[in-house]
Amino acid sequence: MPYFNEIFEENGSVRPHYDRVYDHWSSMSAKRQRVLLARSRQMFSGDYHQDPLPRILTANEFEFLSRGVDQRARAIRAFLTDYMTKGRLWNSVMPAAVLNKTILRHHAENLLRETSPDLLAFPYGPDIIRDRYGFWRVVEDSAGVLGGLGDLVRSKSILYRLIPQLQSALGGHEATHDPLEFFGQLARHFSHKAAERGGVPLLYLHPLKEEPDGEVRRLIRIFSKFGIEWTTPLNPHRRLEFKEGRNGGMFLRTRGGGRERVGALIFRYNPESFDRTWRTAQLIRRLDSKRDMVLRDLVFSVDFGFGQDFFVRRLLGGTAWMNFSPCTQFVNDKIFGLYVDRMIHRLLKEDPLLKSIPAEAAATWSRKSDWTLNHDVIRRLSRDKDRYVVKRVDDDGGAGVWIGMKESRESLTKMLESLRAKPQYYIVQEFEHLSVLDNRIVDLRIYAHVDSERIIIGNTPWGRANWIHGDGKVNIGANGFVSPVVVLKNETAESRL
Repeated sequence: MPYFNEIFEENGSVRPHYDRVYDHWSSMSAKRQRVLLARSRQMFSGDYHQDPLPRILTANEFEFLSRGVDQRARAIRAFLTDYMTKGRLWNSVMPAAVLNKTILRHHAENLLRETSPDLLAFPYGPDIIRDRYGFWRVVEDSAGVLGGLGDLVRSKSILYRLIPQLQSALGGHEATHDPLEFFGQLARHFSHKAAERGGVPLLYLHPLKEEPDGEVRRLIRIFSKFGIEWTTPLNPHRRLEFKEGRNGGMFLRTRGGGRERVGALIFRYNPESFDRTWRTAQLIRRLDSKRDMVLRDLVFSVDFGFGQDFFVRRLLGGTAWMNFSPCTQFVNDKIFGLYVDRMIHRLLKEDPLLKSIPAEAAATWSRKSDWTLNHDVIRRLSRDKDRYVVKRVDDDGGAGVWIGMKESRESLTKMLESLRAKPQYYIVQEFEHLSVLDNRIVDLRIYAHVDSERIIIGNTPWGRANWIHGDGKVNIGANGFVSPVVVLKNETAESRL
């Protein structure tokens, strides 16, 4: 299977920008390289491993990737804004029934049209690979709860602690892409939005004991450097409260009785996950996975009563600005991602800089028959499984990914059974071999904050890797490991390396 080699040219020579780094790396013994990989996990507080060999991007590559991420973010924002304001362009991109079903797969109810477009905001960071021809391609348009963001600062420090010689090997040509600069931009923007509402920004998190690793704790430490405080719903000393009336709003009540107005909430999770409505919807879905939840079903099922004032309902009133507005987590759904290239063409009138890897839904929607299995997809998959990847549309972390080239015929039989039973939950994507760094496969992600006012693009890419002969998944939750990315300053420096 052909693939792009990150380090070597087609003639076998080392690419100029990898020359000195790879020379130092290849001088190490295999045992030394394994020791460094094992040590990296200790430095990451036991959470996961980090590759001692960095991936290197030229300045031109990073600039192109940043423009591509910005373009996709603008297209998604334009689509959502048009839908929220009852425009007509969005329906030329995606069928209304498909959009509504996608939203309800992730949310208790469709609240987008009850939300002011001025409150539209969400974290964004597409998963990007380089295909066999060297072109950058988008695997998934990841949005909402994105892994790796809280690890950017630690990852950079670990890289040079593992191999101090890397800095001299780069000869001072690494761009000064300190990830703290990105967080500083975010913090200043969040503080500005909070000040517009006469308050302060607050990092509002799930209880830390629910976190699987230390990434959120690392986020807390990063934002605290910029004066942004944090709390959780279970913290008795720092409680979030609502006050009604003329001078009402959202306040942070401290143990000593102090009270401070909150003007912006920074969420790590979908804001609906803090709401009783959402939690009850999740319970009902577990009892009946085929059921699409809407508010009237929820009220009927649990007898909350329509007058009940929930957390998200209060947020929709503009009590505080949010970095992650309610009912936007569905942007992470893989069905939604099928339409982003079309959004760029029709809403921005531009050609995609970062084109998606071709994929299609395993089911089509019909008013008469609901979801109908796409039998042509099944036939092609059965005939040549190695050409395709099957993905569960609402799963993350690699758990819902089936890579035909890595699977058996017996596994294919089970996959086809799942597709026939619930075709609306799957997409089928063409297999594209990830580029190779030494003996690993790698991808990368560039983070962005998107809202109605601006798009902030991160200055430090985050990457993942796994062994080339592994299961084909780079997801950290599927035995992948962090792949640190170094960006060079400029073309002059690149030519000298």
